[in-house]
Amino acid sequence: MLFNSAHFLFIFLPISMLGFHLLGRYGRRAVIGWLALVSVVFYAVWNPPYVVFLLGSIVVNYLCASAIATAPEGSALRQRLLFGGVTLNLLALFYFKYLFKAILLLDYLHVANLRPHPILLPLGISFFTFTQISYLVDLAQEQAEKQDFLSYLLFVTFFPHLIAGPILHHKEMMPQFSRTKRFALNSVDVSLGLTWFLLGLAKKVLIADNLMGIADSTFQHAGALTSASAITGLITYTMQLYFDFSGYSDMAIGLARIFSIRFPLNFDSPYKATSVTEYWQRWHITLTRYITLYLYSPLLLTVQRYRMASGRKISRKALATPAGFVAMVIYPTMTTMLVTGLWHGAGLQYLIFGLIHGIYLTVNQAWRHFRQPTPHPPTGLLRLGLMVGVYVQVSFSLIFFRSSSIYAALQLLHDVSGAHGFGNVASLQEGWLAFALFPVVWFLPNTQQFLGQERTTEVPISGPAAPTTLAHEQAPSIFARVRWSPTAGWGLVMAAVFFAVLVELDRPATFLYFQF
Repeated sequence: MLFNSAHFLFIFLPISMLGFHLLGRYGRRAVIGWLALVSVVFYAVWNPPYVVFLLGSIVVNYLCASAIATAPEGSALRQRLLFGGVTLNLLALFYFKYLFKAILLLDYLHVANLRPHPILLPLGISFFTFTQISYLVDLAQEQAEKQDFLSYLLFVTFFPHLIAGPILHHKEMMPQFSRTKRFALNSVDVSLGLTWFLLGLAKKVLIADNLMGIADSTFQHAGALTSASAITGLITYTMQLYFDFSGYSDMAIGLARIFSIRFPLNFDSPYKATSVTEYWQRWHITLTRYITLYLYSPLLLTVQRYRMASGRKISRKALATPAGFVAMVIYPTMTTMLVTGLWHGAGLQYLIFGLIHGIYLTVNQAWRHFRQPTPHPPTGLLRLGLMVGVYVQVSFSLIFFRSSSIYAALQLLHDVSGAHGFGNVASLQEGWLAFALFPVVWFLPNTQQFLGQERTTEVPISGPAAPTTLAHEQAPSIFARVRWSPTAGWGLVMAAVFFAVLVELDRPATFLYFQF
C-alpha cells in the first residue's frame, strides 16, 4: 500500500487511528497488538504471499534473539548464534536481491549456462533485514533488552518505517510504548503529525511526480541526447530523488507522530551541505548512522587492534604517514562505501556509485587531517560556491545510481559532454520546474524548521561521513513569522494543500527508495 493512495488516506489511516484511540484504554499490549496487525495488513496489500516471508523472517530472527539472550554473555555459543542469525539474514537478502544478477553475470562470463527467472524483490527487504541484524548485534553485546514477540513484531513492522525507513534503533521506538504511558490520540501530536505528513505528501505528488517524466525519458534515451537535454534531465532527476525521498521521510515521521511516536530525522536539506562529508550527514541520516555503527566502526577497530598488536601507533600523527592513512582512513572508508553502494542494488553501477563517494569522503578526510582547520563555517558567496560544488559532485555520482548499467551511465556522460551537440535554450526550458527548485533546496527552511521541530544541538556522528559534529541550524529568523502553528488559518492552508494533492492523485507513483 502506498502512502500517496486514496485507499491509504481514506480507509487505512482513519481505521488505524480509530483502533489506536479506542484500544488505548486497554493498555500497552492492546495498542501494540493493533498497530502490529494493521502494519502486517499494510504490507500484505502490496503482495499477500510475501507477507509470509516477512513474518517468517521475524519469527526466525526472534527465535535467534531468544537464543542469544539466554546464552552466557561473551561466550563462544553467543557468538556462534549471532553469526548464524546474521548469516541467515544476509542469505535471504542475497537470494532476493543479488542471486538473479549473479547468475546473469555467470552466464555472461560463460561460467555456467543458466536461464534464471527474475525474482520479485520484497518491498523494504533491505530495511527490515538491517533493522533485525542490528537488534541481534546489540542484543549479543548487551546493548539491547529482549522483547516479547508482540513488541518485536511491532518494532520491525510498524508501517510508517517498514518500507523505506528510517532505519530505527530499538531504543528509539520501544521505550515509547512503556507500561506507564496512556495511549490515545493526542490533539497536539495529531495536528503536527498530519501537517508533517501532508507536507511530505505534497513534495511527492506535486513536485517529485511531476519531475518523473523528464527524468525517466532522459535515462531511457541516454546516448542520443544533446548536452542541454542531458544536463536538464540529470538536474531534473536530482530534484525528483530529493523531493521523493524527502517527502517519504516527512510522511514517515508525520505518521508516527500521529500516534505520539517520535522518529529520528532522516533528511536534513542535504543540498545545503558544503562538503560531501556533510552531505552524508544530511542525506538518509539513519543509514549513515547504521553503516557507521555496524560496518565502519568495527572495521576501524579491527585495524587499530592489529596495529597495536604489531607495535604501531594509532595516534593522529600516525595518520599523517601514508601507511597509517591507508589503514585507518582509506581502507575502512572505501570498504564501507562500496558495501553501501551494493546495498542500493546488485548492478555494477551501484558499486561505481559507492566507489565515487568513497573517493569523495577519503579526500574530505585527507583535507581535514592535513590542513589547518578554519575557525568559522563558510558564509556568503563561499558557502554558495561550496554548495554548488557538492551538488555537482553528487549529481555526477547519481548518473551511475540511476542508470540501468555502467554502459548506460557512460552513454549519458557522453551526452553531457556535448558529443551530440549542445542543444538550445528550448531544451533547458523543459526543466523549468527543476531549475526553479534550486533556491528552495539551498535557501529556504526545510520541513522540520518550518514546523519548529529542528534539532538545535550538535549531533555527534563518527565514521566515513563525519569525523566531526554537525550543528543543525535553526531556520533563519526572517522566516520565523511564517512558521507553522496549530491555528485555524494554518488549518485552511493545509486543507488547500491537501485539495491540490487530491487533484493530482489520479495515478499514485511508487517511491524511488521502495526498490531497495
